[in-house]
Amino acid sequence: MHTLERIYPLKMDERLAADQATLELHMQRYEFASDSLAGSRVLDMACGCGYGSALLAERHPDKQITGIDIDPEAIAYAQANYQRPNLRYQCANAETFADSSGFDSIVSLETIEHLPDPLRLAENLVRLLAQGGRIIASVPTTPTLDGNPHHLHDFSPASFARLFSRHGLRPHERFEQIQRWEFSGLFKKSAKKEARQHRSEGVGNAVLAYYRSHPFYLFRRLWSILRYGPSNRYLTCRFSTD
Repeated sequence: MHTLERIYPLKMDERLAADQATLELHMQRYEFASDSLAGSRVLDMACGCGYGSALLAERHPDKQITGIDIDPEAIAYAQANYQRPNLRYQCANAETFADSSGFDSIVSLETIEHLPDPLRLAENLVRLLAQGGRIIASVPTTPTLDGNPHHLHDFSPASFARLFSRHGLRPHERFEQIQRWEFSGLFKKSAKKEARQHRSEGVGNAVLAYYRSHPFYLFRRLWSILRYGPSNRYLTCRFSTD
C-alpha cells in the first residue's frame, strides 16, 4: 500500500488528486535524473517499488540499470511489475551495498533524509562511483521532521551540497520543486490506514504530537511558512567533479 514513504502507482486511486500530484513530483525528479545520466552502468539507490528505475531503463536501453532497496516487499513488487531487459533489482542496504565494478551514474532520490548517518551514505555513494562519474540526489529543503516520522534530518541547499563537496563533488544542474500542502483531512482520525483518502490524511495529528515533545521546532516551521508559504520544497542536483 502507498504511504507517506511508499508509492505504488499501479495501486493508486486515480481520483485522489493529491496523491497523483505527489507521484508526478517523483516522476519529474526521475526525468531530471534521466537527462543527467552518463556512462553505461547506472545505480538507482533506494529505488522503492521500481517505477523510477523502469523509467531510467526505458529512456536508456543502452545502459544497464541496477535498482537497490532495503525493503524486500518493495523489491519483490518491482520485479513483478517493473522488470525491463536492461534492469535488475537487488535487496540491499544503501549504506553497505558494494560493487567492485563501480557505477558511472548513481541516482538516489528521497533517500538521504531517512538514514541515521547521511555522511555514511554519501561516503558509500562516492565509493561506488566510477572515476569521473556523477551522483544525482535529492532532499527536501523545508522542514519535514514534524510531519514525517520517517525523516531523521532536515537539509538546506548548503548542507546538502556539503555532503558531497567534502569528496570533491560540486553541484551543477539543479531542479527545484514546490508542493503545496493538502489541508483536506489534515486532522482526521482513521482507524485503519486503508481507510485514508490520501497519503497525508491525519498528518496534522502527528505534527501536534511532535511539537509537544519538540516545542522549539515550531519556530523553524513558522519561519519556513513566512518565507515560502504553506509548502514543501525539494532540491535535486547533479554532483560531479567537472
